[in-house]
Amino acid sequence: MRFHFTVAVGLALVITAAWGQVADEYQVKAFFLYNFTRYVEWPAQRFNSPSDPLVICVLGQNPFGNALEEAVKGKAVDGRTLVVRGLSDLHPPCTCHILFVSASERKRFQAAAGVVRTAGVLTVGEAEGFVNDGGVINFKLDDGKVRFEINVEAAAQEQLHISSKLLSLARIVRK
Repeated sequence: MRFHFTVAVGLALVITAAWGQVADEYQVKAFFLYNFTRYVEWPAQRFNSPSDPLVICVLGQNPFGNALEEAVKGKAVDGRTLVVRGLSDLHPPCTCHILFVSASERKRFQAAAGVVRTAGVLTVGEAEGFVNDGGVINFKLDDGKVRFEINVEAAAQEQLHISSKLLSLARIVRK
């Protein structure tokens, strides 16, 4: 399993480096979101049955185009199909397992963060300070490469178990 993730991350970095400015950063981010599903464990109570899908939500306008749907198309993780949904607002209860918050939606996330906190939701953003707002994972661009940081305290609060393999690839934030 480690080999597959290392290859996947390496491929994403090679794609980013090879395409440089031409590469669609959201294709790379979609690829990472899919791989996050393989290295995060959600609390059992987040699912009604073993066949429930794993739901990836995008808050507000979708910056991925079709890239996220293509990244998860036909794939399953631990027997769960992957479903992508768009959200115009955050209303309790949050039915997402992963919630992607684009930079343009950060203020809305800050205002409604209580809706998703302690609900077993992996929040993933792309704005400076997102992990300080209680987000779990934040994408950052570094020399044209997509990197990420993980707020381990926010993950623990959400009762998410993040694999040490994924943690070893991230910049760890404790806030």
